[in-house]
Amino acid sequence: MEVLQVTRRLVAIDSQNPGPGEAAIAADIEADCRGQGFEVRRVELVPGRPNLLVTADRGPGPHLGLAGHLDTKPVGDAATQWRSDPFELTVSEGLAYGLGATDMKGGVAAMLLALRRFADGGGSGRLTLVLSADEEQGSGAGAKALAEAGLPDLEAIVIGEPSGLDAPWEALYLVSRGICCFEVEIRTAQGHSGLSERLGRNAVQLAADLLHALEGFRPPLAEPGPIPCSPTVNPGMLVHGGVCFGTWPGLCSVAVEIRLVPGMERDQVRAAIERLVGEVVGDAGTALVSYAEGSLGWMPAVALDPETAVVRAAQRAARRTLGAMLPLAAYPGGTDATYFLGRAGIPTITSLGPGSLPVAHGPNEYVEVDQLRDAVDLYAALAEEFCDGTGGP
Repeated sequence: MEVLQVTRRLVAIDSQNPGPGEAAIAADIEADCRGQGFEVRRVELVPGRPNLLVTADRGPGPHLGLAGHLDTKPVGDAATQWRSDPFELTVSEGLAYGLGATDMKGGVAAMLLALRRFADGGGSGRLTLVLSADEEQGSGAGAKALAEAGLPDLEAIVIGEPSGLDAPWEALYLVSRGICCFEVEIRTAQGHSGLSERLGRNAVQLAADLLHALEGFRPPLAEPGPIPCSPTVNPGMLVHGGVCFGTWPGLCSVAVEIRLVPGMERDQVRAAIERLVGEVVGDAGTALVSYAEGSLGWMPAVALDPETAVVRAAQRAARRTLGAMLPLAAYPGGTDATYFLGRAGIPTITSLGPGSLPVAHGPNEYVEVDQLRDAVDLYAALAEEFCDGTGGP
């Protein structure tokens, strides 16, 4: 199966982020696509972090984009838990294991083959693959930079993030959740632990109080979006504190992330965070709240109107290739839709791709081989549905 071969080639190229990044995988895809006669535009707004725009042009007509990112999360602390080489696609019982197999080199492989099928077909219109850098660390060198620099005249984009949670092709995701990451530094009196009763609650204890309070925190929501979804508060993403036995700790910092939904406003959410921190720490110590730089400090959620032309085209393609239309839903995580839709104003489907989100970012990541095959058919059908004139504006 050719899509499996392409996935194997991409998985073998290390594009961890943080890590080597996208230079090698972008060079491989660029050379292959130029060799097939496709128009390739390399956009490298941050040195060493290339994005690729690969286009098949069949003449005047609607212009659809299929988007995927070229980076992966690092193997990280789970290296010893892999049962196979993360950089060698290993197929067993219908599952293809490898780093990025589901998030999202399998989806990119399917897009590359769908592009070739589109180019070889009849009809008109254009199909462009938007292959971006840096998605796994905030998209600053990728979708964010592309949106600010100006994307091609795309009329719609479909992102191929894995759309399975409990079942393959579980939904058509139209909401991309945002994120707000922050750190709270708590200071109290450091001293001899034998005098703890005099010193009062230490910084680590207050940090524990705060993490517990954050479990029940409900950030303000100004106005619900068109598809029901709720924010998620994730306390204790990072914790640093303490000195040694015998020393009552006077400093502790905790890092927290909030997965945002449409209708949440930055000033309101930050005010609520700082109010909660003040209430928990009170007079027992001092607390400083600092927000992550760039998009991790505040990346807003976005939502696509279900009546948009690209949604109708995707549903027709799903009915043709998967046998049924898909329910509409909000994606659990964030995607590059924040920049394609929210900043560039291009109607964007948040997620329609092969793979399972629960196995992403962990050991023994895999994608079902049958889903890779389905993805090629689905993307090719979607491009035809959109570009034959019935799916465009």
